[in-house]
Amino acid sequence: MKKILLTCLFVGGATTINAEEITIYGPSSMKWIEKEYGKVFQKETGDTIKFVSIDGIVGRLKLEKKRPKADIVVGLTELTTEMAKREGLILPYVPQNIGNIKNKNFKMSSDYVIPMDYGVLAINYNKEKISVPPKNLKELEKFNKQLMVENPKVSITGEEALQWSIALYGENWLEFWKELKPAIYSVEPGWSEAFAKFTAGEAPMMIGYATSNLFFTGEDSSKYDSFLLEDGSFIYQEGVSLVNKKEVKAGAKKFMERVLSDDFQKIMSEENYMFPVTNVEVSDGFKSVPLPEKSVKLTREQIDNLIENLNNYKTQLIEVLKN
Repeated sequence: MKKILLTCLFVGGATTINAEEITIYGPSSMKWIEKEYGKVFQKETGDTIKFVSIDGIVGRLKLEKKRPKADIVVGLTELTTEMAKREGLILPYVPQNIGNIKNKNFKMSSDYVIPMDYGVLAINYNKEKISVPPKNLKELEKFNKQLMVENPKVSITGEEALQWSIALYGENWLEFWKELKPAIYSVEPGWSEAFAKFTAGEAPMMIGYATSNLFFTGEDSSKYDSFLLEDGSFIYQEGVSLVNKKEVKAGAKKFMERVLSDDFQKIMSEENYMFPVTNVEVSDGFKSVPLPEKSVKLTREQIDNLIENLNNYKTQLIEVLKN
C-alpha cells in the first residue's frame, strides 16, 4: 500500500515538475487564448498559457531576436508570416492533423504558419438609412460621403483594406481608392472608432467585417447588416507559428498540435468572431454572415512587393484620401 502511494505521489509530482508555461504573443483581441482555451490546454497537457498582448508583432519579435521571450506567436497573416520568416523569427512546423483543414485554399502559403481562422472584409451598413446596398465599387462611389474607412498607418483593418485594393487591382491599386473616394465620409484611426461612430449614426457605412453580423443581435439585427461587393471580397487569414529560439518547449509543440483541434477551433469561432478553418460546428449566428461568391487573396508576387513597399503604399494612400 505504501509502495503504491509513493508511486502515485512520485508520478503526480513529476507531472507538476514537468509542466511548462507557454508564452504567447498576439493582438489584444486574442486574450481568450489564455482565458478560455487555456483551461482546456492545461487540463489536457498540464501546461499553462501566458498571453501577452502585442501591437506590431513582427517588430517586437525583431527586438527580442537574440533573446526571445515568446514561445508562440498568433495572429500572423500571409504578409507578416513572410516578414517574420525572412527575419529568421519563426520556425517551420507542420502538425500531424494538418488534414483537418476543410479547404486547401485555407492552407497558408508557408510551412512556417498554421492557419487558425479566416474572415472576409465587408461593408457594414445601416438598413434604416440605406434600403438597397450597392453591388459593386461603381455603385458604391455614388453614395456621396457615407462611408467610413480606417487609417492604414495605424489600423489593422485599414491595412487589410489596402491589401484588398492590391489583391483586386494589382499595380493599379490606387484606382480602387480613387473610385471609392467620393463615397468616403471620414478616415478613422481604427475599427473601434469607426464602429462607435457607425452605431451612433454618424455615417451609414463603414469598412469592417462580414462577421460583424455576429454583433448585430436583437434590435440591432433589424437595423444593421453587412454586404459584399461583387468585384471580389478580400479573404484574410490569421495563423500561428513557433518562435525561433534555441530550445523549443515541448509545450509549445503541444499547442501547435492543437490549433486545428475541435476544442480550439470551436472556442476561437465563439471568442474571436472568425470562421474556423476546419469542419467544426459553429453557432447559428454564423448563418447571418454573408459569404462571397467571388473572393481574392494576395499573390506571392504581391506579398513580395508589399514587403518592400508597404510603408510607401500607406503614405500614398493617405495622400489620396487627404486630397
